[in-house]
Amino acid sequence: MKSLYQPEENVNPVSLDIDGLPFIDALEKTVDKKWGGILRVMKEDEQIGSVFMRGGQVAWAVSRNQTENFGSFLERIGLIPKEKLSEIVNRYKALGKSKKLGTLLEEEGLISHAKLRECLRAHIRAAIASMMDDPEVVIKASHGEMVVDSNLIFFLNEVLPKYSNADESGDDSFIASDHPENRDLTGDTDKLVDMLGNLALLPGYRYSFIAESNGNLLALHKSETDSDLGEAVSSAIAWLNSAATHAANGHFGKMESIILEHEKGFLIAQSTNNERQSFVNASFDKDGKLGVIKHKISELIPSIRQVIA
Repeated sequence: MKSLYQPEENVNPVSLDIDGLPFIDALEKTVDKKWGGILRVMKEDEQIGSVFMRGGQVAWAVSRNQTENFGSFLERIGLIPKEKLSEIVNRYKALGKSKKLGTLLEEEGLISHAKLRECLRAHIRAAIASMMDDPEVVIKASHGEMVVDSNLIFFLNEVLPKYSNADESGDDSFIASDHPENRDLTGDTDKLVDMLGNLALLPGYRYSFIAESNGNLLALHKSETDSDLGEAVSSAIAWLNSAATHAANGHFGKMESIILEHEKGFLIAQSTNNERQSFVNASFDKDGKLGVIKHKISELIPSIRQVIA
């Protein structure tokens, strides 16, 4: 992705305040000062990444520590077919990168604006996370104006992992359970919610949660389109509890997975731990691809099991 950036000829005093700061300190100062420009992430005089800011908000971030670019990321999560992606990338290059890759994908009807925003946030978040814990990096700041889509920039607390449960912007896509019986997991709910966030990038996503068959809710994540999930999640847990109980009482053994289909889509539950009977549950609308979803959940199971063991 490419943002149009025009550096200012005169050095901005705020840039001098940011220059040389540790990574997180520099990001927080850009927010305080509503600063715009490029934060070049330096380590031993070598640039390992960049964060593009506009008015104290994050427009884009990239890191050498990331293993894939944005296009490859969209292909891997099943949003864009490989052939179509290659076609759009070639057009992107032919246009001299005058249009952003995401814009071309959206114009082609391959991705909705809401899904593009969600995927950009995940990719930016991954870039920032890959650099934020390195104590040896410092910032070299260049003040300038960013020309970007105002709907595709993010508050720092939307893309900085440590703020995932304290979003001042009002975006509560990432929610950790406040169930009294689960407060011993307080240190781990961020990890669980982040894992569920991977499912949110798949087509048709509505919400997902991790719960035990006895009704304990361990973590909840929802899309930006679902506002109130209290009743839906409670009903889903009741259904899960009933299904798991009847499976055991009917001498079928311990339930491993089950799919509930309904007129608007489906809900899939996959066991994470047969002894504890905890489940990952994901709700998708008709656009959801069951095979891709099941594969993605299976990739998450080992990591989730480690956290809740």
